[in-house]
Amino acid sequence: MRGNLQGPGCRKRSAPGNPFRRRIAPAPLSMQEGIPMPERINLWNMPAWAQPAVYAFHALCLAIFLLAFYRRIRIWWAVGKPEFRFDRPLERLRRVLVYVLGQRRVIRDPVGGLSHASLFWGFVIFFIGTTLAFIDADLFKFLRGEIYLVYEFVLDLFTLLALIGIIILALRRYRMKPPKLSYGWKFDLALLWLTVLIVTGWALESFRIAVQRPPWGAASFMGWGLATFWDALGLRPETLRGIHQATWVFHAALAGLTYLFIPVGFLVHIVSSTLNIFFSRIDRPNGALTPIPDLETAERLGIGTLRDLTWMQLLNGEACTECGRCQAACPAYAAGTPLNPKQVVLDVRNTLHAVLPPTLNPFAPIRIQEDRLALTGAVTPKEAIWACTTCYACVSECPVLIEHVDLIVGMRRYLTLMEGDVPTSLSNTFRNTERAGNPWGQRTSRLEWAKGLEVPVMAEKGEAEVLFWVGCAGAFDPGGQRTARAIVRLLQAAGVDFAVLGDEETCTAEWARRSGHEAMYVAATEAVLETLRSYRFRTLLTMCPHCYNTFRNEYPQFGARFDVVHHTEFLARLLEEGRLKLKGTAGKRLTFHDSCYLGRYNGIFDAPRRLLRESGVELVEMARSRERGFCCGAGGAQVWMDTPQARPIHLQRLEEAMGVNPEGVAVACPFCHLMLTSAAQSKGVVDQLPIRDVAEVMAEALENP
Repeated sequence: MRGNLQGPGCRKRSAPGNPFRRRIAPAPLSMQEGIPMPERINLWNMPAWAQPAVYAFHALCLAIFLLAFYRRIRIWWAVGKPEFRFDRPLERLRRVLVYVLGQRRVIRDPVGGLSHASLFWGFVIFFIGTTLAFIDADLFKFLRGEIYLVYEFVLDLFTLLALIGIIILALRRYRMKPPKLSYGWKFDLALLWLTVLIVTGWALESFRIAVQRPPWGAASFMGWGLATFWDALGLRPETLRGIHQATWVFHAALAGLTYLFIPVGFLVHIVSSTLNIFFSRIDRPNGALTPIPDLETAERLGIGTLRDLTWMQLLNGEACTECGRCQAACPAYAAGTPLNPKQVVLDVRNTLHAVLPPTLNPFAPIRIQEDRLALTGAVTPKEAIWACTTCYACVSECPVLIEHVDLIVGMRRYLTLMEGDVPTSLSNTFRNTERAGNPWGQRTSRLEWAKGLEVPVMAEKGEAEVLFWVGCAGAFDPGGQRTARAIVRLLQAAGVDFAVLGDEETCTAEWARRSGHEAMYVAATEAVLETLRSYRFRTLLTMCPHCYNTFRNEYPQFGARFDVVHHTEFLARLLEEGRLKLKGTAGKRLTFHDSCYLGRYNGIFDAPRRLLRESGVELVEMARSRERGFCCGAGGAQVWMDTPQARPIHLQRLEEAMGVNPEGVAVACPFCHLMLTSAAQSKGVVDQLPIRDVAEVMAEALENP
């Protein structure tokens, strides 16, 4: 709290004239003759009962606050399934420092983010200042002299920054009205509450300065400015003292009531979001979904009701700040589907709150209305669940590290494994894969693409330095086949000892896992591992980011670890080693589309761009690229579904590419290749804007093709 300032000698009125125009002398004030040392006097102008009263009131409010959160924690643990998230505490604490105190993801938004950060840091300093004031008042006195003046200046500066942040947030909310935000009284009340806390703190300063008129009052520049206003109004000291006492009581009460406001209002995210960041997943890579334990014997699979959620997923719901960044980044939402990742998370929160009878007793037994627990299909529409591309943009953008994709895939698992309720087109793809070993349902040889290339096959060779995993798209899709041929030409030019599996290769069923069919994925994984373990190789080379991700991040769940390399990384390595020589004559203006599973999931952004530049390409970036790239629309098994989209995702992405006037689009994923080629065909620009893999561009630039 503010306004409890200055030494007793300062209460004497100053000489005639405007005392607020005086400058603080450059010499240390403690050394100036005739001027007492500035120091903080606690509870200025307040009666003796004020201190014990405010301490007792704040202690009561804090106790109620702690009990309220104690009940919330009991609810999470009683309703949610157990999940261990207590490992590596120091790393978790580092996350809190980075994402809470550092506001790393918050400040990505230049308007909303920086204004929120200004508000947040302002109140952090305000809280530190209040703590220092408590220490100065009750433990040992140190707020005096120049330290005290710096203390006053810093507090006023940061509370001013906080108010500026509030004003910008209010203008954004009430004037700009971005559609991604949620609106309602709870947001309005939070902004008003914080504003009143700041302004009443300044008012307390100003009343004290106007009465005491200290020569160093300008150090508290906000209070000093208000004090000049009171002086201009001609308010008498007695009047100011009376207003000060009333304001002090109001400010102290409001500060205490803030503890009670947090658990029931929007500011609850101060605590829940911090907890969510601390307990965010740290035990597995971004690209790895949680496996289903006891898949063959479990009575329930996936997420159908609140009881199927873990306590951490319930905390996800409570932690959501409703900032809408996931909504704004979601390609399915942009396409006009029913999916809104923000709403999926809020469905968890709202359903939990709806089934809990209200009570003021934090120790009351946790009783929930079991007949109202249904979530998947009942609260969150099936159409929304099936629209997700699992592109990870929602998770990547979330400032509090909510795990949307795991939640949505969990719901898909319930629909697929428990209800058998899947889109018809996806069901057909399941049958194709079970029958032919690939989602295309092709029974032709997996080596058709390699005719005329003399590609070594592992069954004939026995072992190789590099096993080139071609994948289903490389074997059966025309665009993927061209990419596979280009990679082989580059490997042969570099003298790489490699081989392919040919007809022994079968689908990894990565897409089946994302669609919720964990059983198919596990069976496919066991079959693939049996084949891989029968040969000797050092490096597993992939051209498909989806295969790359599952080999690298999910196969360790099955006890299998390989040196997995995507073809763009491997080709970049060959360039560095001097094993590939490029003429650098590709010479076209291209834009590069980042694959979600190569980029956002696995952080590979630079290798494909370097290969393009080394090939002589003039590279131009789209507005949304790298970590914030926009999905092609194929992921999450969408390539095998007929999801209705008002503005198809792949068309949106192609239009964005066309906006930078390239002569072509480079990709590093066969499914991105497929989707963008389809978009180019739909728009009639496939000849003017060819879609090519980075390897194809490189192969054209080979010195000795």
